[in-house]
Amino acid sequence: MRGKVRYRLRYASLVIAAVLTSFSMTGTIRFAEAETPNVKQFELFATDGYLTLPDGQEVYIWGYSLKNEKGSASYPAPTLSVNEGDRVEVKLTNIGAKKTGIKRLAHTIHWHGMDTNQQNDGVPHTSPAIQVGESFIYRFTADHAGTYFYHCHVDTVEHLQMGMHGALIVSAKDGAKQAWTGGPSFDKEYVFQLNEIDPVWHKAVEQGTAYDRTAFHPRYWTINGKAFPDTETDPTTMIEGLVGQTVLIRMINSGYQPHSFHMHGYHFQVIASDGRPLPQPLTKDTILIGPGERYDLMVKFDQDGMFPFHSHNIVDNTNNGVYPGGLHTMIEVGKQVKPSTTASIIIKAGKKTAVVNGRTITLQSPPIAMNGTTYVPLRFLGDQLGAEVKWNQSQQSVIYLKGNISIELWLHKKQAKVDGRLITLSAPLKTIKGAIMVPLRFVSEQLGAKLELNKKSGEIIVSADVAPSMPESDGSNGHTGHGSTDSTDNKPPETSGTVGGAPVVEIKNNAFSPQKLTIKKGQSVKWVNKDTQIHTVIDLGESFTSNNLLMNGEYVHTFGSTGTYTYYCSTHPSMQAEIIVTD
Repeated sequence: MRGKVRYRLRYASLVIAAVLTSFSMTGTIRFAEAETPNVKQFELFATDGYLTLPDGQEVYIWGYSLKNEKGSASYPAPTLSVNEGDRVEVKLTNIGAKKTGIKRLAHTIHWHGMDTNQQNDGVPHTSPAIQVGESFIYRFTADHAGTYFYHCHVDTVEHLQMGMHGALIVSAKDGAKQAWTGGPSFDKEYVFQLNEIDPVWHKAVEQGTAYDRTAFHPRYWTINGKAFPDTETDPTTMIEGLVGQTVLIRMINSGYQPHSFHMHGYHFQVIASDGRPLPQPLTKDTILIGPGERYDLMVKFDQDGMFPFHSHNIVDNTNNGVYPGGLHTMIEVGKQVKPSTTASIIIKAGKKTAVVNGRTITLQSPPIAMNGTTYVPLRFLGDQLGAEVKWNQSQQSVIYLKGNISIELWLHKKQAKVDGRLITLSAPLKTIKGAIMVPLRFVSEQLGAKLELNKKSGEIIVSADVAPSMPESDGSNGHTGHGSTDSTDNKPPETSGTVGGAPVVEIKNNAFSPQKLTIKKGQSVKWVNKDTQIHTVIDLGESFTSNNLLMNGEYVHTFGSTGTYTYYCSTHPSMQAEIIVTD
């Protein structure tokens, strides 16, 4: 009996020792597993809409929207951003089409590349599709940092082409600027979602007529829904940086055709494929990306200048047959510059004055602390940190633009769009005591500032380098900067006029404007290059010819004889226009 007791005690001691040893060796892992993951929540609405292409043509689309409003679909869908380890919940509501005569079609979301279970995979063969008027919440855990996308899997061949696709980015743990947790670091990142559009399909769906699904002939090719030259004025598709910086480019092909992307000026490293790191980086300057594939490219800028990044499938570089267009954008790299000034802001909740660079100023409204978040007036941070601030009345949102940084927050919504990517917020934009207030930490950090709390005084110190945020330029190249197509700010008129009595023809968007002009004999015409590319003005009859016109370059010619003059650009011969000279 005593022997059995000893055996049991000895066995119990060994079990306890084994458990303690196991805990001591794997305690960190077990603790991490026991932690409650962050829950990132998004809400999308399935509906229809229209997409305007660079040549002005509109195509009917289906897609996902952030607004519960029929006809508000975006192309592509909003980019969803989460961190590795997050629990993700996406509520999809099918609100149906705004356009009359469209069938009440079901929709789903398939998480392309994510290893979800059957219920959350979005395939109607294995789980019910979402009918008009219904909602469903997709749930999964973002186990692996990487590049993914999502799309509707109902009648996929049609719904995907119609526009039901968007990027899903899983960043490293805690949002670290690493390609994956513990992976290579980067300074900036871009998401390029590639697609092609066959207007015949879209027109047939819009009109409810039959079409041949084996006859697929795209006429437009897009990056994030933009085709060149619009890619140069969109902060999500125009790559910008400084010498010495490392940039991560996430390539997603959610279309039907393969594309061969080539980078001028640099070689890049292919570091990941389809959401998983490669065993060894592969150094290339051209990457072939097939339908459904994703590649992560890492490039370090070692020289300044302007360099193309485009598809080497030549038809991909056209808009409805007109070159240049399509899958073409630019990389603009400036010389590394040191910060010129440092901004220091000291504020305190409830206090209507702030100290900015040692100077006391009065705020429109005092900072307010609510539920652990400090709020400040909407324009205050932008003004002090060198960002342009725009209020979009129709969207009820504020947009901050600083160099290549773009931030948009919506009133009372726990969502923000940072450089085109949708992320969730712990605290939204709010109206407090009649003033629109923004969360201090989120906006400050997105604009490159650091925050420090003086626990003794309760003051918050915001510090940031306020430097010229655009790359250095000598004025002979580069682009005109970023605008916001949703902004309610006034824009210059799009018409040509006269300067000093001479009619002006503007060169922009790879076209002469106006394309037809009638003048009197003896009059002069001035051409002004408002484009981001170099152009020329050459008469077919060779009666006048310009040199290369750089950005903002001008050329003037006086017409001494009557007649009709057809002229063109020698580097872009599809650009053609006409001047009629009368007595």
